[in-house]
Amino acid sequence: MMYTNTIASRFFRSFQQRNYRLLWFSDGLTSSAEQMEFLVLVWFVATQTESAFLVTLYGALRFTGTLFAPFYGIVVDRYDRLMLLRVARIIFTIIAVIIAVLSFLDQIQLWHIFVLTGVAGMARAFDNVTRQTLIADMVPRQNLGNAIALTRTGRDTTQIISPVIGGFLLDSFGLGWAYVVIIALLIGGTALTIPVKPPPRTPATRGEPIFRTLVDSFRYAIRHEVILALLLLAFLVNLTGFPLNQGLVPVFARDVLLTDSTGLGWLLGAYSAGAFVGSVVIAGIGNMDRAGRLMSLGSVAWHAAIGAIAATTLFNVSLGLLAFVGLAQSFTMVTMSILLLGSTPTEIRGRMMGLRSLAVYGLPLGLLASGAIAETLGITFALVGNGIIGIVITAAIVLAIREIWRT
Repeated sequence: MMYTNTIASRFFRSFQQRNYRLLWFSDGLTSSAEQMEFLVLVWFVATQTESAFLVTLYGALRFTGTLFAPFYGIVVDRYDRLMLLRVARIIFTIIAVIIAVLSFLDQIQLWHIFVLTGVAGMARAFDNVTRQTLIADMVPRQNLGNAIALTRTGRDTTQIISPVIGGFLLDSFGLGWAYVVIIALLIGGTALTIPVKPPPRTPATRGEPIFRTLVDSFRYAIRHEVILALLLLAFLVNLTGFPLNQGLVPVFARDVLLTDSTGLGWLLGAYSAGAFVGSVVIAGIGNMDRAGRLMSLGSVAWHAAIGAIAATTLFNVSLGLLAFVGLAQSFTMVTMSILLLGSTPTEIRGRMMGLRSLAVYGLPLGLLASGAIAETLGITFALVGNGIIGIVITAAIVLAIREIWRT
């Protein structure tokens, strides 16, 4: 019993911080809404257009803000981070209300979805930079790895359940009522940030020109090999790894597995279940040696599994492969966040997370490229191509910057 208690206390040690607990539950509700919204809208686009490219275009628009992420990082370092997080989440809620109203009035059109998704994408990048930076502010440095992994565990948990619920609501009640649930979750997530009181900090100076600050951020990243390798790998996995669950799985579900939105929910849930297992393992480990090695091998396994998915037409086999993809993705991304936040001084952490979010710009590029390939050559070519390219470039980065393998 004592041993079990010791494991539990080690696993949940970041929950000792009240601010972190509140942010964790807020993030869980917001993430649930985000995942439900992704499923109902991507299936709406997929069934209304029957175009692989338009499905991936919708996915790409969800990340429009990543191009401006370095500027977001500067703002996050200069201003009240908690206030910025609340603003981003209020924007999500307003957009959800607009879509719900249009749906109930039977006026919803594809261009509405694309425009509003693009606006939400601007706020989503801001939310990501702010949220990750706040986590590092709220826990002691020795608990940072545990806090990041617990945050990932919470998001993965919601991503297991939320797509299934979203698919059921869409099939049973329609788009408008699905959005009523999404709005309730967003309001709850925003409300939970109200009692959060992060520790005081000294914001970065506002007198220095933004462009000079941005240039200095890039120079810092280039001078530090580990950070440079992390940013390059982050761009790669967004270019070739994340297009799978952000756009290609709906196309694969519709064209190869011949399933409905509920089936898509189970597929995305299996992906997130694997990611949940990975983040739980890392949260339990705590301080890790050779995290860079785990991250690199995780990237290789991630891309290998993507290629393997192209070889199956069976729903249950696809569930298993997607669960493995999620596991490998979690090993890659959680260790990447731990290494990046742990290697960055507090005063420039927002700027480095801004550069990290800039790497997410590889995702819309990867989605558009994958969608074009799937449209012209088929979904199999898109999956196999992403898998091969990801493995080759991961190996190239690790060989070129070998310090990451030893970190």
